[in-house]
Amino acid sequence: MPDYYPRNLQGYAGKPPAIVWPENNRLAVSIVVNYEEGSESCPLDGDDHSESWLTDMPGMQASPHRHMSCESLFSYGARIGAWRLLDIIKSFKVPASVFACGLALERNPALARAFHEAGWELVGHGWRWLDYSKITEQDELQHIHRTLEIIHSLTGQKATGWYSGRKSSYTRGLLASAGISWDSDAYDDELPYYVPIDGHHHLVIPYTLVCNDCRYAMSPGWSSPEDAWLTMKATFDQLYRESEHSPRIMTLALHTRFSGHPGRADAVYRFLKYACSHDRVWFCQRGAIASLWRSQITAPDSYALREAL
Repeated sequence: MPDYYPRNLQGYAGKPPAIVWPENNRLAVSIVVNYEEGSESCPLDGDDHSESWLTDMPGMQASPHRHMSCESLFSYGARIGAWRLLDIIKSFKVPASVFACGLALERNPALARAFHEAGWELVGHGWRWLDYSKITEQDELQHIHRTLEIIHSLTGQKATGWYSGRKSSYTRGLLASAGISWDSDAYDDELPYYVPIDGHHHLVIPYTLVCNDCRYAMSPGWSSPEDAWLTMKATFDQLYRESEHSPRIMTLALHTRFSGHPGRADAVYRFLKYACSHDRVWFCQRGAIASLWRSQITAPDSYALREAL
């Protein structure tokens, strides 16, 4: 009897596709900067509660009133944190991908332009930093198009990728209809894979919640920049060893309101200095991974879920 269980727990079964990184590099390092500030839940935008998730005030309860301290913590990421991360990453002459909420960009066009001028890739991250499983399919599609339009109008870029973070059961189908060719709404692997959507193979480039500074706001998580540095370094070291035999991808996920603080930014600086001291490391944007993967790995060589989850 056929097994219709929709989850794929086998993956590549220890035999990943033979991808070749540019210039015969061993390890691909993808730096992701999340920019959400100004798009979080807030009564000012008609929401029935203030933001209460992933802030530097762990345990904060949602309130029907404005939470002024929470708003201020988010504003730090926009006013200072993002610019500090820009300066640090640019100083190492490595690229980054920005998971950007459309409304956040619209409210800070100077920063949107700075991301673009730095050569960074803009990736859709929803119109707002919300749980899209609680939003109607029609509204979600509208949000996708609004986000793509604001990215293009502010930077001239046409985003090809997406990360909702809290996606709905409709998200991937809606993304396909909007012309998005890949997303990072998965944490189940380190290498890309294909999923079937509406008769074609959509590419998934898995993300991480482990080597991710959201852990500053989680328990257990990172209580200090030293925790972050040790996680970043250990992740890099293990993947670099493995990449001697088979190419690997490391994702480093940052948020402007978390790693933009001075002490935490120092951990990012230390990691980049360390990683750049190694040979055959390809610092790349996620769109470049997508293009390279599609050019070398066809869907039958990869694996696909029976359903597009």
